[in-house]
Amino acid sequence: MLLAVLSGYLLALFCAIFYRRSPKLIGYLVTVAVAALCAYFFSFWGEIDFQNAQSFTYLWVPSLGVDLVFYLDGLSLFFSLLITFFGVLILLYSIGYMKGEEHANRFFAFMLIFMASMLGLVLSGNLIQLYIFWELTSISSFLLIGYKSEKDEARQSALQALLVTAGGGLALLTAFILISMSAESFTMAEVLNTNLHESPYLTAIIILVFLASFTKSAQFPFHFWLPNAMAAPTPVSAYLHSATMVKAGVFLLFRFQPMLSDAPVWPVTLMLVGCITMLIGAVLAIVQTDLKCMLAYITISSLGLMVMSIGEGSETALKAALVYLLAHAFYKATLFFVAGNIDHATGTKDIRKLSGLAPKMPYTTAAAVLACISMAGIPPALGFIGKEKLYESTLHASLPALPWLLTGAAFISSVLYVVIALMIGYGLFFSSSEPDTPKPPHTAPFPMWIGPLLLGIGGVAFGLVNEGLNKNLLQPAIQEIIGKESELSLGLWHGFNLVLLLSICTLAVGWLIYLYRHTLIKLLSFTHKAYTLSPEALYFRALDGLDWWATRQTKLLQNGYLRNYIATIVLFFSGLVAYLYFSYQLYPEKIPDLAPITPSRIYEFIPIVLILIGVINIYRTNSRLIMLVSTSMLGFGVATIFIFFSAPDVSMTQFLVETVTLLFFMLIIHRLPKNRLFNNNPRRLFHIGIAAAFGCMMTLILLSVESVDIASKFKEYYLENSVEIGKGHNVVNVILIDFRALDTLGEIVVLCITALGITALNHLNLKQQEK
Repeated sequence: MLLAVLSGYLLALFCAIFYRRSPKLIGYLVTVAVAALCAYFFSFWGEIDFQNAQSFTYLWVPSLGVDLVFYLDGLSLFFSLLITFFGVLILLYSIGYMKGEEHANRFFAFMLIFMASMLGLVLSGNLIQLYIFWELTSISSFLLIGYKSEKDEARQSALQALLVTAGGGLALLTAFILISMSAESFTMAEVLNTNLHESPYLTAIIILVFLASFTKSAQFPFHFWLPNAMAAPTPVSAYLHSATMVKAGVFLLFRFQPMLSDAPVWPVTLMLVGCITMLIGAVLAIVQTDLKCMLAYITISSLGLMVMSIGEGSETALKAALVYLLAHAFYKATLFFVAGNIDHATGTKDIRKLSGLAPKMPYTTAAAVLACISMAGIPPALGFIGKEKLYESTLHASLPALPWLLTGAAFISSVLYVVIALMIGYGLFFSSSEPDTPKPPHTAPFPMWIGPLLLGIGGVAFGLVNEGLNKNLLQPAIQEIIGKESELSLGLWHGFNLVLLLSICTLAVGWLIYLYRHTLIKLLSFTHKAYTLSPEALYFRALDGLDWWATRQTKLLQNGYLRNYIATIVLFFSGLVAYLYFSYQLYPEKIPDLAPITPSRIYEFIPIVLILIGVINIYRTNSRLIMLVSTSMLGFGVATIFIFFSAPDVSMTQFLVETVTLLFFMLIIHRLPKNRLFNNNPRRLFHIGIAAAFGCMMTLILLSVESVDIASKFKEYYLENSVEIGKGHNVVNVILIDFRALDTLGEIVVLCITALGITALNHLNLKQQEK
């Protein structure tokens, strides 16, 4: 299983290196490899059910109790087959679509990384692992959306998608941390068997999971990034909308449905957000003139429909969500392929200029018609079964008045789907008006029409023949979502009932609105206006605010003055240490007795006087040179104190360091810009205060440490082995040179790097003076 997931990354590396040498051959080889991966997952067909999930565990971070786990149950198998099957057709389509592109190798590499990341996400049996793959899908989608990086639109859309989905990813990481704290495990199997309703973090977990799911699946108010992502090449859009990126959020809700659905906030929020998203997406789709944007808004609406059904929470509703997800994948991938073929053949995606394409594009026409039949919910397509399940679930919603509200919202959206299906399936291909396209339409090459045609046929055929699909794929998945064994019926005929009447009314009303669609579009023209409080406008205002804050923060903290950097670091560190010191009451147990000063020890005042003279000079002088010498006086004074307290080796080291430092600064001080004015007394007082606070805190900490009798085994070890192992009687020197040699080596490296930097600056300064 590990190789199955990693194979996508290996194929990506292969494409990045070899694709340019033989694009067509490598493209077909990679497609065959992904087909083999699909066959591998298909080998589990019929073996995985509610009682027979499989887990594959590999050591990862054993010290933290985190393993690399792949969990294959009915739900993850459903999504794995969806990802790999559609991946095959996407890659096949891309061979024709990307023909002649300069960076096609990069495109295929990004696409395979995207596929592998999605596979890792749905198969993850570990929360940390799931989060990593979740973020990898965001990063790889960023690369794909921004593939045409020379265009501003592509770069901005890619950044927008990354910021929105990565923000949700951070929320997901926080949710997973809280879940692991409650379940005391990161393993998915253990988490799914934990009763999170007893957790004090339940509400926070649910809200964070919502943020992650809504951003990924483009739910209101985060829906604006998905239409902008149409800047990506068409194969990316087809894959992203049908089987991968946006379905990841729905997968997350499916996965945590058994654990979190009993909390009141779960159904209420999902039904509300799902209904709003479903209606907004359908309404905005009607007024679009760009074919890909129209399909993008329909995806938003369909995702809202699924989220609403998950929120409703009944078995029928969850079954409707899963069936509709599969139907949506078939017709949406097909329609994006159709959009790509039309753009490729005519040079435009503007539906106002497209008409009468059927004679010139017969295969694309057949695929489009079949997909539109499923999207409109016309029998015997799989989309009809999904719509019937949806109506059945909304009509039997549990709360009062809820059936009519949910059914009404679903009816309005379904009617608009019919209108859009007619606008695409009939208006673009069979209307009598002449097309106004930049180039004459022509038939797409084989790799670009075979995929959409197969998907279009599949979306209708699976409505007629679905016993194996139901028993071996959909039923095990729905049992995992519900959390118990359950039967799923995908029959086309259930007798004359209210559900069938709603389906007939949906088609009839949709046809009538299509006839008067221009009037409806005029009525909805207000949706084209830019509103200051729209989600996308608020997003851009947030970015502007972030830029403003970053500018202010940079001027304050990154202003180019080294003294300010040091003051900020020392002040923050002192404040943090003070907070910890006084919060945890780390006071010294006893204050060490100070030996009285006698005439015989009056010489101990000499270093103190030296230090005081240095401090006074630093404060009073305006000269860099005097400041430097005064600072060295402080160091020499401290080094002298070490001599009085039986630490001559430390004193010699301190003397050496102070001397070398003084010499270094003396060599470079004359090359610094001339600036003799240091008379900002308030700032000096501020710096003195910081220094005093830091010194006081260090003194208190040392007193606390000194008052505690710590029996360290290291002390005994060093004393016993200094001569035998280190071959030296000076224990401190042996520690520095032998026992902690790497620390010393690191310090030497730092000094060497500093010396090299100073030398480089000197040479640069000399060259500038010569010029």
